[in-house]
Amino acid sequence: MPGRILTADGLSARTERSERLADLTAAAGAGTYLCGTGGMTYLDPAPFTARGIAVAPFLPPAAGIWASARRVTALWALAHLGPAGLAARLRALAGGPDSLAAAA
Repeated sequence: MPGRILTADGLSARTERSERLADLTAAAGAGTYLCGTGGMTYLDPAPFTARGIAVAPFLPPAAGIWASARRVTALWALAHLGPAGLAARLRALAGGPDSLAAAA
């Protein structure tokens, strides 16, 4: 499935940082917000919970494609793998229902 690019300036979002992230996550149609462990220390989960969005801490494993992920942004993985490849790797990492197919 082709992806779409959304820019925050075209979306309605409040100004407080956790509320803004929750609003933008909802506007993108996501059901889960992946948050780095550093961000988890200051993120307020209440705005996400109010919108029915789960907040999942994400600490990349220290091996494979994720080995240098602690030093780069998530955009690196997206650019390197493409949307479908990144989605497959995240499903495999999460152990989702189609993780066996994604890992292949």
